[in-house]
Parts: sequence; C-alpha cells; structure tokens
Amino acid sequence: MAFFLGGLVLISHFLLRIDVGTVNDYGRAVMFVVVAIVIAWLSEQLKRQQKDTERERDRAQGYLDVAAVLLVVINADQTIGLVNRRGCELLGYREDELLGKNWFDVAIPERNREDARQAFARMISGAATASPTDEIVIVTKDGDERTLIWKEAVLRDAGGRITGVLGSGKDITERIRAQEALQNREAQLRTIVENLNEGLGVFDLDGNPLQWNRAAREFFGLFGLKDAPGSVSEFGNLFEFTTVDGTVLPVEKWPLSRVLRGEQIRDVEVRTRRIGTDRQRVFNYGGTLVRGAGGSPFMAVVTFTDITDRKETEEALLAANEVANLYLDIMVHDINNANAIALGYSEILAEDLEGTNREMIQKVRSAVSQSIEIIQNVSTIRRLRSLTPPLRPVDLDAVIRAEIRQHRETDIRYDGKPVTVLADDLLPEVFTNLVGNSIKFGGPDVTVAIRVEDMDGEVLVSVEDTGPGIPDDVKPTLFSRFRKGVSSKSGKGLGLYIVRMLVTRYGGSIRVEDRVPGATEEGAAFRFTLKKAAQEEPETPAIPEAQPPM
Repeated sequence: MAFFLGGLVLISHFLLRIDVGTVNDYGRAVMFVVVAIVIAWLSEQLKRQQKDTERERDRAQGYLDVAAVLLVVINADQTIGLVNRRGCELLGYREDELLGKNWFDVAIPERNREDARQAFARMISGAATASPTDEIVIVTKDGDERTLIWKEAVLRDAGGRITGVLGSGKDITERIRAQEALQNREAQLRTIVENLNEGLGVFDLDGNPLQWNRAAREFFGLFGLKDAPGSVSEFGNLFEFTTVDGTVLPVEKWPLSRVLRGEQIRDVEVRTRRIGTDRQRVFNYGGTLVRGAGGSPFMAVVTFTDITDRKETEEALLAANEVANLYLDIMVHDINNANAIALGYSEILAEDLEGTNREMIQKVRSAVSQSIEIIQNVSTIRRLRSLTPPLRPVDLDAVIRAEIRQHRETDIRYDGKPVTVLADDLLPEVFTNLVGNSIKFGGPDVTVAIRVEDMDGEVLVSVEDTGPGIPDDVKPTLFSRFRKGVSSKSGKGLGLYIVRMLVTRYGGSIRVEDRVPGATEEGAAFRFTLKKAAQEEPETPAIPEAQPPM
C-alpha cells in the first residue's frame, strides 16, 4: 500500500509539471480522480476492519457477561479497562460508571487499598507473578463488603510488554456468613450442652460413644472412673442396669439399646451399679435418634439425670407415711369403737332420764356424733391426699339412690335417670356431705331435692333444700378449709372443703346459690358439674357403709 501511494505521488508530479508538456490538463484531472478513488477504498477498508474489531469486542464482552463471576481488566495505570455484567451487578455500578476509574479507589476497602496497590505494582513491573487463588474483600457502591475467591492473570501486548491484569472473582460472601452462623450456633450449642446439669451422651448407630458432656463425665466420677467408657463392650464390663426395685435388665432393654431401636424414651428410671463395687446411683433416662434432612438417623442422644437423692427421700417419706397411716388407722379404729360404746350407753341412759338430764345426755350424743363426723372427714382427706387413681366411669344414678337409702326418714325428692360420669370410689362422699348438711341444718321437716341436668359433655347436679339458707357474706368462703358456718350446728369446716376437692379432682366446678333467687331464707342450692363418661358399661361404686346414728 505504501509503494502504491508513493507511485501515485511520483506520477502526479510529472503529470502536473508544465514543462514536460506530454500530458494535458485532462491527465491531471484523471490523476486526481484516481487518488480520490484510492482514498475512498482505503477508508472503506479501515471502517470494515473497525467494525470487525468492534464485533469481536462485543462477542468477547458477551462471553464475559455470560460468566457468573466478576471479570475485570485492570490497566497498567490501575484504571478499569473492561468489566463484565456480573462485575457491575456485584459492585452496584453501571458499566460507564466504572470504565476509566481507578480500580483500587472504587472497589477495594480503604484498610486494604495500599497493600493491594503495591502488590499490583509489583506484578506490572514484573517483579512478582500473579498470585494463586486467594480470598479478597471488595466494597460495593452501597458500602457493603463482599468476599471473593480471587484469581489474577498478567496481560501482555504483541511485544511481550505487560499492559494490565485480568482479575476474576466468585462471590462467596453468603457461604462464609452461613459458615460463621453455623460455627456460632455450634459454639452456642456446645456451651449449652457443657453447662447442662443433666448428663448427655452422643452415640453412633452402633452404640459407641462420640461425646460426653461435663455432667456426664462428673457422673462417671461418682463411680470411681477417671475416664468415661469408650465403647459398648466397656459399658457391659463396667455396669449393671436394673429397675428401681432391683430386677436386672438385659442388654436389649438398656435405655441406649431402646433408643437405637428407634424408641423415643422419657422418664425411664434405672438403677445403675458399677460391677464389683457397692457404688450405685438411680438415673432418669431420656433419649432419641437424631435424623438428617432425608429422615435417616445418623446418631443417638441419651440424657440422664441423677435422682438418687430424690428416690431416697421418696422412700423415706413413703416409709414415714406408712408408719403414720398405721398409727392413724389404730387411732381411728379405737376412737370409733369408743364412740360406738358411748353412743350405745347414752341411748340406754336417755331412755331412763327426763328433763334436764335427758337434754344433757342428748348433748353428749351430739358431741359423739360430731366426733364420728370428724373422724370420717379425716379419713376421706387422707384418701384424697394419697396417690390419685385414674378416673373411671361411675353410675351417678346408683350413687344418688344409695345416699337416699341412708336417709329414709327425710323427704328427698329425686327424679332419677341413668347417667355415667368420670369419678372414683370417693364420689359418694360428695352426696354424703351435701345431703347430710341439708338434713343437719334444715331440721326434721326439711325437704331435699336432687336434680341431674344433661349438658354438652357434662352433667349439672343440684342439691337443694328448704332449710334456713346461707347468708351472702358466707357464700364466697364456704368451701374453704376450716370455714365454719354461722349455725350452732356447724362442724369443723371440712365437709364442704372435701366436696370442692373431689369435684375439682373430677374436672368439675361447684357453687352455692339461693334456692329461690334473692330469698336467702328460703333455702340453699349447691350446684356442681361432672364430666360425662364415654358410653361403656359403668362400674357401680360400693354403697357407703352405714354410719352410726347421729
């Protein structure tokens, strides 16, 4: 091309000379046309080459934009020569906001900026090679810092001179944050486990221990062991497991064995004894398998709490309670015998006495009857305070009719119907106290009405009387222990307290009202609820024993 243009210039020189005279003005014009055509052709070639270059650049940019990592070309003067779409998204800038800007001023946190510049300068000068894969921190437009896995490559021109650096970075910020969060949770969990007061052991699916917490290691120290057992066989050689009452448990019934079979155990009391010694403790065990995201178990966790002191205290209390009950039974038996004798003799004396003496003997009989009532209430409270048996279906109609038979001389009205409630053998005590109070305070002419109303899942029982009624200021505390009524006939205040305890035990509630609303003197009405039992054959409670005449 250079020779061609040079030739055109030489020819034009001769053609434009006047003294040659071999070519006229038309030759000069033709020469100018040829030159113009050549220039136009050259211009077109340059444009085509420029378009090809831009097309190749756009294709390369497209490849870079598809990449899921940040890609940036940092020129030798530290300016950004090229950045892909992911880089713009990660840094939070548009492409035109980054091109030509200093990479270190834009993307590197100030605390790391100077060290990064120096490392870059060493690469550009050739004093240092590109660093291997590393982690760097960049800062976004919003000031958020992101961590990248970073890799660099030196760029050179055709002559081998270093012109810049190509950097690529993958954002691992969320992964690092997740790892840090996981490490924090693990540290928290480890701290919690180590500071538990109950022992905790982690086992593989073969039953071999993986970890013991502090409390577990201290428990093993109680057995004289410096180190916790390290395998299943070592467990079997060191310890014997029995029930609390001493029955030896085979290996398959050990708490750990049950957990490894898939059971979730809780509150399993086992006596543990070190073989060959008298050292033993009672532990309360719990445990479960730990499952992964797919539902498959990968380890077992067993917890155990030392309840030796508690069990010893319970046994001591139980023994003391048995002794106290023995003395109480003897006392109740002897007092009842004495009361029965006193009532018998007082009845004989009453037949032979008259006037003031007869009144005095009636007071004696009343006092003895009150003593019998107190003994009966104490016995009932003792049964209430014992271990609570499970509730069962009880025929309410049979209980009420049995109570009515105890008071044949009293006008008791009851329109009975079969209904089964959830209660126990103490349910008759409710009616004994309520009906007995109505008769005691109402006198010989009192009328008692018992009604049972069916409600949704419950029954409402009412015991009403035509007695003197209960003052409004007494009603709120009537069911409290040792709360006596205002009448001279009031006992020690235990009867209605027992009634409330029993009704509450059966899942119901009780209240007292005026039989005729607003007319206290027209009698009282006790109303309480009981839960209905499922439809099944009820158990008829024993008819209460006949009490000595009162």
